[in-house]
Amino acid sequence: MRFRALLPVLALVAGLTPALPAQAAPGDVWVILEPEANLSAAPKARSRTARGQLVVDALKDTAVRTQSDVRKYLKDEKLDSESFWVTNAILVKDATPAQVRKLTAMGGVRQVRPPKTYTLAEPVRRAAAGAAGTGVEWGVADINADDVWKEYGRRGEDIVIANIDTGVQFDHPALRASYRGTNADGTVTHDYNWLDTSGHCAGGAPCDTHGHGTHTMGTMVGDDGQGNQIGVAPGVKWITANGCQTCSEEDLVAAAQWMLAPTDSHGQNPDVSKRPHIINNSWSSTEPTDEPIIEDILQAWAASGIMGVWANGNSGPACKTSGSPGSRTLNYSVGAYDVNGAIASFSSRGPGQNGETKPNIAAPGVDVRSALPGGSYGLMSGTSMAAPHAAGAVALLWSAFPDLVRDLDGTRALLDASAIDTADARCGGPAEDNNVFGEGRLDASALLAVAKVGLGTLAGTVTDAETGEPVPGATVSVTGARSRDAVTGRAGDYSLRLIGGEYQVKVKAFGYDDATRAATIAKDGTVTLDVRLAPTARVQVGGTVRDGSGQGWPLAAKVTASDGAGHTWTARSDAETGAYRLDLLPGTTYTLEAAAVPRGYTPAVRQVTVGTAPLTEDFALTVTLACEAPGYEPVLEGVTERLDSGLPGGWSVTNADPGFPGYAHEPGWVLNDPGGRTNRTGGKGGFAIVDSDHYGLHHVQETTLTSAAVDLSEAAAPALQFASDLEPRVNGTALVDVSLDGGRTWANVWKKAGYPGARGPGLQVVELPQAIGRTAVRVRFTFLGQLSGWWGIDDVFLGHRTCEKN
Repeated sequence: MRFRALLPVLALVAGLTPALPAQAAPGDVWVILEPEANLSAAPKARSRTARGQLVVDALKDTAVRTQSDVRKYLKDEKLDSESFWVTNAILVKDATPAQVRKLTAMGGVRQVRPPKTYTLAEPVRRAAAGAAGTGVEWGVADINADDVWKEYGRRGEDIVIANIDTGVQFDHPALRASYRGTNADGTVTHDYNWLDTSGHCAGGAPCDTHGHGTHTMGTMVGDDGQGNQIGVAPGVKWITANGCQTCSEEDLVAAAQWMLAPTDSHGQNPDVSKRPHIINNSWSSTEPTDEPIIEDILQAWAASGIMGVWANGNSGPACKTSGSPGSRTLNYSVGAYDVNGAIASFSSRGPGQNGETKPNIAAPGVDVRSALPGGSYGLMSGTSMAAPHAAGAVALLWSAFPDLVRDLDGTRALLDASAIDTADARCGGPAEDNNVFGEGRLDASALLAVAKVGLGTLAGTVTDAETGEPVPGATVSVTGARSRDAVTGRAGDYSLRLIGGEYQVKVKAFGYDDATRAATIAKDGTVTLDVRLAPTARVQVGGTVRDGSGQGWPLAAKVTASDGAGHTWTARSDAETGAYRLDLLPGTTYTLEAAAVPRGYTPAVRQVTVGTAPLTEDFALTVTLACEAPGYEPVLEGVTERLDSGLPGGWSVTNADPGFPGYAHEPGWVLNDPGGRTNRTGGKGGFAIVDSDHYGLHHVQETTLTSAAVDLSEAAAPALQFASDLEPRVNGTALVDVSLDGGRTWANVWKKAGYPGARGPGLQVVELPQAIGRTAVRVRFTFLGQLSGWWGIDDVFLGHRTCEKN
């Protein structure tokens, strides 16, 4: 296994393409510190400004308190750096490998890593620039935004919207009037309204050398006053930061920080009252992923009351192709459909993080006409074009119903409740909430109509009518003004946000009779509806769980019955008697498993068919070869290498060429503890270690420690035992292989990749039944990584290992 095969996997896991340096030279790194700020008090603030100030103060206080030691070191080393408070991190320029190692070892530092680059959700199709059109753009009319203007007399007034994109042509005929920097006398003021993160715009005025940002802003706010209505909410004011002119991590973080407290044109005098209400984002990971990206920053936005709207990505039509951050449960993402209401082939599908339905909603995103630099107009297609429709719809909602401003949960619920259900089962989910259209097609008029009626909450707990125990996994189906479903959690709980009105509630769960109830939901009210389900007929299955290796005593154990269709029942055996009982459905075959609570026993598994009569199933659990169970101790007959002073005879270390210019293995397994970790394996004295963190950047480890050959021909129960301390990062892999022919061929017998690792002290025991009768058995320990923690081992035993009563 060569390390060069692992780097593409890392790129996919991170959703990024790391830029490998051409040589081992100084490079930029992010120093990320602990802890994150506590923002829980912010949503309780009395005003929008106070809420924003609480967030900014908490973030700044945390940064000042925790970054001081690192900043002093950087100053002493004369390193250029930029400290951020929106995320507790410092970007360091041109750090040497030695300086990176020092930073990594400093107290309070959580991670040191190279910068990342993200990408725009580039349009999949665009047309050449042209002249202005006439009338209402099709997407604006499709979501009924123009009906909102007429019925409510609101076009987004009193709301400030922003995008983090490629910039905006501020004096475009369709955008100049709504730019917050445009004064009543026609002059412009760019203070607090524009941030040029990348220095692409001359003269201090907003510009757009790409076109993407101008186009997305046009869909949100565009109106030239001559009947060319391309924007959903032309009454709003807009501001912008060109954080995705390059989409570098530095620019994106700077733009995101500025949005929380915009500054004047000199970067001074931040003012949280000037932050936007809504931010549209059309950038994401380069590959579909659910991994968190700047999640702490987005949590700060939410705490401040800012609604972020995200393009879901253009990686369709396959399922599970959403890009992060849109794929995350924290964020509201948008898919794209065409003028006929059909989903765009490019529109990314879910599910997203933890099975979350993605996108959350769908909006017009095919052949959308909007503004382009140079005062022109053009067509683009992509979820980048869909997201601004949703951002504009939120602006209309908040303009008409100011009490919803900063109510992000309520706003998302209203968007969900008012969407036009659009069935598409290709990636899973019912008609009303699937992984192609999400909650359905965006309808701004319905959104405001639902807000007018108001939302209430239906919540409760589903329990077993006989035992009172919660019933997880029950389906709560609600029909009325809107049909909605919920599934109960582990505690049997559920909660639904519903449009006010009368509802019928039906509760179903496997193994229980259905129950139907009625509920009336009032605006801003909460109705608690607890439901007790009567179980169907059950048959008792019981017995005892005991030690089966000689002691014979009763055991506390978890006994689980699975029917193979996703339904499980569990019981705990009594620690004093070993007795357990399960009430199961008749006429069903189950897989029955007994797993002891005390460590050191091998679980027992068997198939049982339950009829109509009670069934007795006893279990006698045997101890594992590790001999961790109380009342037993290991007996070892073989060879143990302590690794105290140099490599034992016949042992060797091999370091593979990493295969990348400028990268070194540096030097792999050693016995001198260069990083000062001390022996945490559980062994004593010296030990072997490969310390990826200590070697730092520009060092890739593919290093193997191989044992001498051992004769196991007399071992009836051959095994490998070693003391271990494994602290891997996401991209670290630890492997143990065995050879039965002196090292000519190898087979893997133990592996740990990424988290959670196996921190020491830890005794690892690997049974080797394949080694029975073999005369030349060798083992090897291989570590693969880059800035990937460390692995220490000690007291390596090969031989006959049994477990006996003490």
